[in-house]
Amino acid sequence: MDTPAQLDAAVYIENLSVSVGRGNDHKLLLRNISLAVPERSFLAIVGASGCGKSTLIRALAGIQPVSAGRILLAGHPVGTLRQQLPLAVGYLPQFGAFHPDLTVVEILDYAMSLRLPSSVPRTTRDQWCEHVIDLARIRPLLHQKYRTLSGGQMRRIALAEELIGDPAFLLLDEVTSGLDPYSEHELMVWLKELAHGMNKTVVLVTHAVSNLRLCDSVVLLHEGRLCFQGTYDDLLRAHDTESIEAVYGAYQNASATGDFVGFDHDRSGELPPAPAPRSLNTAPPPGSLSQLATLVRRQFLLLGRDRAQLWLHLALLITFPLLVAIFATKGLPQVRTLSLNIEPNIVQSLAENLAYLKESFAAASLVSGLAMFQVILLTLMGANNGAREIAKERDVLEKELRAGLSPWSYVTTKMLLLVGLSLAQAFWMTWFVKTVCGFPGAFSSQFEILFVVTLAMSSVCLAISSVSKSPERASLLAIYLVGLQLPLSGAVLALPEIVSTFCRPFIAAYWGWSGYLKTLAAFRHYDIVRQSTDTYIADFDQSLLLLILHTLVGALVAWIFVARTSLRR
Repeated sequence: MDTPAQLDAAVYIENLSVSVGRGNDHKLLLRNISLAVPERSFLAIVGASGCGKSTLIRALAGIQPVSAGRILLAGHPVGTLRQQLPLAVGYLPQFGAFHPDLTVVEILDYAMSLRLPSSVPRTTRDQWCEHVIDLARIRPLLHQKYRTLSGGQMRRIALAEELIGDPAFLLLDEVTSGLDPYSEHELMVWLKELAHGMNKTVVLVTHAVSNLRLCDSVVLLHEGRLCFQGTYDDLLRAHDTESIEAVYGAYQNASATGDFVGFDHDRSGELPPAPAPRSLNTAPPPGSLSQLATLVRRQFLLLGRDRAQLWLHLALLITFPLLVAIFATKGLPQVRTLSLNIEPNIVQSLAENLAYLKESFAAASLVSGLAMFQVILLTLMGANNGAREIAKERDVLEKELRAGLSPWSYVTTKMLLLVGLSLAQAFWMTWFVKTVCGFPGAFSSQFEILFVVTLAMSSVCLAISSVSKSPERASLLAIYLVGLQLPLSGAVLALPEIVSTFCRPFIAAYWGWSGYLKTLAAFRHYDIVRQSTDTYIADFDQSLLLLILHTLVGALVAWIFVARTSLRR
């Protein structure tokens, strides 16, 4: 086989360095790496733990920022290629990211819909999918859910999904890790067949060394330096040993003594001239609207299969209105019979005045409390709606963003889900309270304000989910946010004016409470509350507008952070 220097390189790395941190925390992960890899080549990157293998493969994929040097794939800067033709580069981390409740055939179907252009006829898509299934040898697994697969089967599904976009480059990080010897050998043979038979350049980071002779060439790294590039047999001959374990040991001993013989600080002289950009037969992904339709279809399929989450939604939907009814049943009949005409004169007894004032204060607390109780319970449901939605599938999101997923399509899908959940929750709360408790006021107005306050909290918690690294952290932050709603609303305890002026615009519960009370303006319930509180009650339209603003800001923040993830994926 020709050496890399004799061929027009598919992968061209020149004087590459990668560093992280600053000052005392500064660390150089890769040091002046230069190498070239020909087309239709199967390259393995090996070395002891911490030598920079994963950093190098991530830099090749355009995920890891570089400090110096350049990377060209088919003559194109890797960043440019990832932006213009995201399907040209397939990158797989050690563990694949999938929705566990989808079957293999569903995974491939959604991958085709999200990655292949809408202009590709359905028959062509089906033929290509059949080809990928046969290529990956996964036909017996098609109707199994992903969660039921073995480690080796999961690796094959991940590779099959990447092959949907027919990438020119396959960059694989530890995909052989944890496999049994047979599965590892089978996977290595398959990767070699992909490189030679499908005209792909395959670069594999691996700790497994038993099948390295299947690779066309091997790159050895140590402490971020390039030590060797060539065939496996040449690697052993160059170090005068019969095992790669002995090679590793020699470099570890060299590190201990400070003797770095064998490291080339400047290998740029060994490189061929930089290749000219070549066209790649890779179409761009489908448009945002097409991806949106696919994501909505997948989202509601996943919702239907998440039995635990469905039962939780149902439990909250039933029990929360019941809690309102329990607190309302005893007090509301007294509110309806309470007279509001206070005409103190000398013939009235002091006892009657005191009894009326006591009942009036209790009624006011009940009406205000029931309004706020509904709002707080709905904001709690809203937090449950949005807090985990992005954080729980962050790995899947990052993978699909690398393949050209539109951030707008993704966030819009989540917002449509939140709208559907909020509609159901607010409608049931409004209907139940009015029917069972006999709460007065226009149904349409009360439903409107309760729906918007639920959606506002759902949207804000979706934004929290977009910035959280784990669903548990997102849920915790959402609970804290709901917990602050009641004390900072001023509906129960009056706040100092400076505090209320600063906090009120950000407290969705206050605007939900105000808007709901305004729907009672034609009834004595509202007058009772006004007589007993100094807290300002905002107009209905003002409350509605502020809650809509909360919703839009939450969606915008979620989109911004998903888009930022897309840029650094």
